[in-house]
Amino acid sequence: MKARGDLAEYALAVRSFSRNARLFILHVIGMDTVHGTSLVLVNLYFLTVGLPIEFIGLRLLLGGIAGAAFSVPAGLISDRIGRKWSFIIGDGVGAALYLITIFSVDQSVLLATGVLSSISGTLHGVSEPAFMAENSEQRERVHLFSVSDGLRTLSAMVGSLLGGFVPLLAASLADKVTLYRGSIFIGIAIWALSLIPALMLRGRDRPIERGASGVRNIFAAVRHPDRVLRLVAVGGIAALGFGFVGPLFNVFFYEGLHAHTHDIGMTFASGELFLALAALAAPFLVARMTKVQAIVGTRLLAVPFILLIGLSPNLSTVTTVLTLAGVAYVVRIVLANAAGPIGEAFSMEILDPGERGTMVGFRSTAQQALSGLGAFAGSRLMAGGDYVTPFALMAGLYGASAILFWVWFRPLERATLSAAPVAMAGEPAD
Repeated sequence: MKARGDLAEYALAVRSFSRNARLFILHVIGMDTVHGTSLVLVNLYFLTVGLPIEFIGLRLLLGGIAGAAFSVPAGLISDRIGRKWSFIIGDGVGAALYLITIFSVDQSVLLATGVLSSISGTLHGVSEPAFMAENSEQRERVHLFSVSDGLRTLSAMVGSLLGGFVPLLAASLADKVTLYRGSIFIGIAIWALSLIPALMLRGRDRPIERGASGVRNIFAAVRHPDRVLRLVAVGGIAALGFGFVGPLFNVFFYEGLHAHTHDIGMTFASGELFLALAALAAPFLVARMTKVQAIVGTRLLAVPFILLIGLSPNLSTVTTVLTLAGVAYVVRIVLANAAGPIGEAFSMEILDPGERGTMVGFRSTAQQALSGLGAFAGSRLMAGGDYVTPFALMAGLYGASAILFWVWFRPLERATLSAAPVAMAGEPAD
């Protein structure tokens, strides 16, 4: 009976989504198809045209620095011009840059597109959580973040399958580089179509009014600086850990495990599928524990599976190593990200509307800079044949960020539950 009631509540929340929220979800579906394709192929494209792993790390580092430098201005721009135009500008420029990237082999051009793509992606990224928060009520917010993340991840799954199997199925028709380019081009075309629902957004997307501009006024709308700083810190620590391996997972499978492109595509697609199911199930998780408990618990459970991926070559035979690493990858991506919708909803709920964009901007600054730094260091280690140390560093930093999240935000959540016992009757206490 409890499960049936949860399903009914879930369906009611989804049906009540605003027009803007529904259009945004459609936008997400197209936008993340190319993300799944690029997740599999872009780094492999670089390796195939003869670029070293160190170049991939350098491109990620420069992109991270550029994104970090632009994150706070992007948050302020998003507050000023509105979330809708932030999506459109960021995505439109991003699609054009992807086209340039896949048809170039010049290192200078590829470094430049990496920097500019990071900047355009940042403009989109800092606007997304704030947009969803402003187009939902508190009672439906977790459901909106959950549905959005679930469909986004399913779209990435389709993109991963596209990236993995188009080159396999069409192998007799063209060389590998051409097939990689064709697969990514299909994803870009779908991405461009996602701009149509974005253009249709209207209504609850008004610019945030601010006082005088300037560096001294960046914090003008920030009423909870301690919360902003702590959210930025835990996000930055996790991003540093992710950077050592996350942007290079396909390199690890391709170079470290000697997997074929379709094996990588299937592994990544499986991870995206199970992550989508986990994201859609997030509201059920919240119904049985508090948000902070769900966030910290799932992230800590991911740590041993991160270590298992890195150690897989030493724990299994040549014929089973890909299976072991693949299963561990799927479990890790689910546990590390299952509470993502819950975390975004929690972050938006504890901040005022005027400080959300700024917080996301500062968090993006820390995440992109530290992720880029981690990727640069991780690429150097992998180029030297060391695939264990990056995973060990990733696991340790993931664990540290989860523990800090508990220490900093569990007391705040406990106080909120105590102050609103009727509204939070469904939330279990410790």
